[in-house]
Amino acid sequence: MSVEIIDMPDDQKLQVTAATTCVNYWKRDFPLDTEQWYLNLYAESLVATSLPIVVVALDDGEFIGTASLIVDDELPHATEPGPWLAAVYVSESRRHHGVGTALVKAIEDRARQLGITELFLYTEHGKSWYESMGWRSVRTTQLSGHDVTVMTQALTLSC
Repeated sequence: MSVEIIDMPDDQKLQVTAATTCVNYWKRDFPLDTEQWYLNLYAESLVATSLPIVVVALDDGEFIGTASLIVDDELPHATEPGPWLAAVYVSESRRHHGVGTALVKAIEDRARQLGITELFLYTEHGKSWYESMGWRSVRTTQLSGHDVTVMTQALTLSC
């Protein structure tokens, strides 16, 4: 096993795999999202000097996960200013092996490099997992008829 976390590469096959995976995984909450929406996000991340940032986890070149840092994560009625950790996904067979934590930490590190001092996210089932990485709950709200927890992480900038 040789897992690496890298910026989303300019690799159309990998991008289509990631986009299709994300659309299928989050279709309950975002039924109007399309593969093209994700492909546009990936294309923007390739040329952006700040946000969005998209990272992927690869195991010997095979896509096993992704995470993004975006300005707005489309949570209805959100008052939090962002940016948002979003679209954190790890293949089911690779969960509980540190891949998700590595993806989140990579996004946090990139945010620090940009001088960002606070991040937000929302999650339906991952509250305790994010808390184990230092995230704290802000509030509970509704998304697509179910509760999600909005969370924040303060980032300390290195000198």
